[in-house]
Amino acid sequence: MHKKHSLPTCAGIALALLLLTNASAHADIIWSYNWTPSTTQVDANSGGSGYLSLTNEPSHSATGSSNTVITNIQAVSTAPSSNPATFNQVPISFTLQLQDAASNATSTATFSGYFSGTITGSSSNVQLTFTSPMTETLTLGGNQYSAVVGTYTPPGPPGGVNSGSLNAFVTVTPSNGGGGIASVPEPAALTLACLALPIVGLTGWRKRRAKA
Repeated sequence: MHKKHSLPTCAGIALALLLLTNASAHADIIWSYNWTPSTTQVDANSGGSGYLSLTNEPSHSATGSSNTVITNIQAVSTAPSSNPATFNQVPISFTLQLQDAASNATSTATFSGYFSGTITGSSSNVQLTFTSPMTETLTLGGNQYSAVVGTYTPPGPPGGVNSGSLNAFVTVTPSNGGGGIASVPEPAALTLACLALPIVGLTGWRKRRAKA
């Protein structure tokens, strides 16, 4: 038997659909990105022979806010502990190229810093310090993208299986196009709201009147 729904129930369903539609608009923002280091081999600038090997990660796509891998890092050296390969503020930068899929709008942001520390054939002690802001915001296709450089994991001793790494988190927020941030409901969502809200208001008024 077909079950009939009351007006309040229909209104609740309409409001639920409104919220789901708006949430879907947030989740469906698709974008692509590519991180590129200024060099994939960072040489020690004093002491023994050694360098850091950085990966140039391929382009990827993501939906909504997501973590991203900037690079993986490995230490390479045969230097003895008596003469370690030394990094004295050796400069490095990482450039993010980001594209909004719906509009094809593209922009870039660069994060700069330097490596300091030492590596030998059996040890690694290298830190990364950023000299530029660690947060950059780009507005593409009416959406705001905020990239924040996150965790740096130093590389282990040369020959280790696990690499060090650097990551960044990109937060995606719909923009109203005027500098502020706002969520703009789809036309269908606005229609549902217009239908549902008067019904909810009418139902509440009838209940209050019945109690009076």
